[in-house]
Amino acid sequence: MFVTRLTFALSLIAIASLAAAPLKVACIGDSITEGAGLSNPAVESYPARVQRLLGTNYVVRNYGLSGRTLLKKGDYPYWKEAYFKQSHDWLPDLVLIKLGTNDSKPYNWKHGTNFVAEFEELVASYASLASAPHIIACTPCPVYGNGAFDIKPGTVATNIAPAIRDLAARLDLGLIDFHARLAGHSEWFPDTVHPNSKGMAAMAAIVFDTLTGGPPSAPPPAVELVRLASPRTVVQWPAEWAGMVVQSATALRGTSTVWTVVEQVPGSDGTLVRQTNSMTGPARVFRLWQP
Repeated sequence: MFVTRLTFALSLIAIASLAAAPLKVACIGDSITEGAGLSNPAVESYPARVQRLLGTNYVVRNYGLSGRTLLKKGDYPYWKEAYFKQSHDWLPDLVLIKLGTNDSKPYNWKHGTNFVAEFEELVASYASLASAPHIIACTPCPVYGNGAFDIKPGTVATNIAPAIRDLAARLDLGLIDFHARLAGHSEWFPDTVHPNSKGMAAMAAIVFDTLTGGPPSAPPPAVELVRLASPRTVVQWPAEWAGMVVQSATALRGTSTVWTVVEQVPGSDGTLVRQTNSMTGPARVFRLWQP
């Protein structure tokens, strides 16, 4: 599956470099894609962050809508929404599908035997477009504790995420396994379901790496600090490493150093990625980290 993903990413890079117009990326999803719970979803959501990392050769649109299900018999099926038609009419070159969290609700999952067939139908509806888009299936994010909003962590983990992994392999789709990649980070999910800005930073980095084939094989570089008017500092690093996130710590304690994802939204000019940080409080050190 690694070779398939790499070939897929290289084909996207080729399309982006040869296309006269920017490559169009449609992000299909629920409240997590929409950016529920964020102070400014238009800036902090993972589609918005991906746009800033990819730059002007891409146009990323957020078609996430809170509460929506993939299941047609769910309480709020994505199929019935204006975004469903709009995302098709836009004729995207790339489609990310991240649905399934709300399907885990018991009154929705009672129709769960239809999940795989209807996911395949959704994939086919985009695959048949005149733009012939590349399609990436995304597993839901992990759900922590007992869940919230009637969302069931066990159903997501043992039924929905594995079904999407199997479907992606069988249909030779791209796969982003958010469920696995965001595991062990309950601190990014304050309400147990929706990622905060730090979680969104990790999601955007994962998406960027999927689209571009991942970071160079060399060890990541040290970040460079550029002092601005007090108390701000720009953290910057080479654009080929845009799929990394910045972490900071107030003290280095060997293997016990506590690193925290920096949630400020970076942007790329194709040469450097830059992130402006407030430097009030204790002195901090920074590093790049791959989620």
